[in-house]
Amino acid sequence: MKYKYVVIGAGAAGLVVAIGLAKAKKKVLLIENNLFGGDCTNYGCIPSKTLIASAKIAHNIKTAKDFGINFKIDEFDATLALKRVKDVIEKIRSHEDETSLQKIGVDTIKAKASFQSENSLKLVFEDGKEDFVEFTKAIIASGSSPLIPPIENLDITPFDTNETIFNLDKIPKSLTIIGAGAIGCEIGQAFQRLGSKVTLIDMSPRLLVNEDFDASKILKKIFEKEDLSLYLNSSVNSVKYQNDTFEILIKNNENGYVNQIKSERLLIATGRALNVGELNLENAAISYTNKGILIDSFAKTNKKHIFAIGDITGEPFFTHKAENMARAVLFSLLVPILKKKITSKQMPRVTFTEPEIASIGLAEDQAIKKYSQKKIAVYFVSFEDLDRAICENEKDGFVKIITLKWTSEIIGATIIAKRAGEMIAEILLAMKKHIKLSSISNIIHPYPTYNLAIRKAADKYLTETIFKRKK
Repeated sequence: MKYKYVVIGAGAAGLVVAIGLAKAKKKVLLIENNLFGGDCTNYGCIPSKTLIASAKIAHNIKTAKDFGINFKIDEFDATLALKRVKDVIEKIRSHEDETSLQKIGVDTIKAKASFQSENSLKLVFEDGKEDFVEFTKAIIASGSSPLIPPIENLDITPFDTNETIFNLDKIPKSLTIIGAGAIGCEIGQAFQRLGSKVTLIDMSPRLLVNEDFDASKILKKIFEKEDLSLYLNSSVNSVKYQNDTFEILIKNNENGYVNQIKSERLLIATGRALNVGELNLENAAISYTNKGILIDSFAKTNKKHIFAIGDITGEPFFTHKAENMARAVLFSLLVPILKKKITSKQMPRVTFTEPEIASIGLAEDQAIKKYSQKKIAVYFVSFEDLDRAICENEKDGFVKIITLKWTSEIIGATIIAKRAGEMIAEILLAMKKHIKLSSISNIIHPYPTYNLAIRKAADKYLTETIFKRKK
């Protein structure tokens, strides 16, 4: 087989390039060894957000009394929530499967792809048969997989990852999660709300260690209120599975206290590993490290006709990052005279707990470290003072915006709110277009909305910086 364009991986990044090339009437081959749609559709964003939606409904019922609605509910069965997850996956995947792709002109093959040379790939099919394809340009978008930590006996137990947890037929009575990052926190809160007794374990001293300290503190308070068990600053020594039960032995890193946790299911959520193992990049002399394939500002590898996009290029492992890279590469392939650079300067992050935690740029401690305390300003608006949040009983949220002190140039922001993922877009646009925080104060924000907190933060530039300076 001979193709001008070959795309390895049918996840978020690979699909954007392959579909875009096909729509431009280019002959393209898309190779996928697993399910079309990649991690986001099948194991990540779509199933987790679907389950979270069901969990929100369950939580709303449980907390109805807080909103002046009294009724009694002794128990509920959330089994059908898991079926709904599978149904939603199937619905979305139906737009990304081989049949749908072929209808718009994308040639597809389900096989393992590995480089034979810098212009050819070997394909190994499920039945063991082999084939070869020659290409002019290749786009590597093979993604990442769950990282499994080296814990004693873990490998001989039937633990779950995000690739298997949504295949459950019923909500487990108890679920222990190793890893309190975005995946662990999202899934943990959802299963707790749907009836599991959830335990979260992490080596870090706080939840979401890469996020703002105040956001982590509030999420911890909410999780404890919802009765999740938290073992932070703790290491897992060993795992045992017997009589259909996991026994997890953990040790507190601060005081040395050892505890044993028993659980029906165990979820590993300790990070991501790059899918480079079977690509045989050495055969094409493509440069890479354990942090990802090395690329330039146009996503080209050291072999200029071979591109790499998405998770395979390293952190952060975001679908929106992968799609952004893919759109830039697609433009460069179709309009080579006007090549488009990859940019990750303003990369938003969202953890879809309830409330959501959205952030962009530097956290407060990072800003202090980079610029010093004197050169920055931090504007904090608590939802205790926000009318819409008071109406909806969401007083634990906040907006925190960090700027260079006198210019009010935004260098970072964190929002914790029901729709923080949508709210952060205003900050993202301001940073992208170099709009100062002081200018946002002049924008009319509808009342009463959550985004009004952003304007209130902008107002503080005058009251907390300019006026205080005059004094």
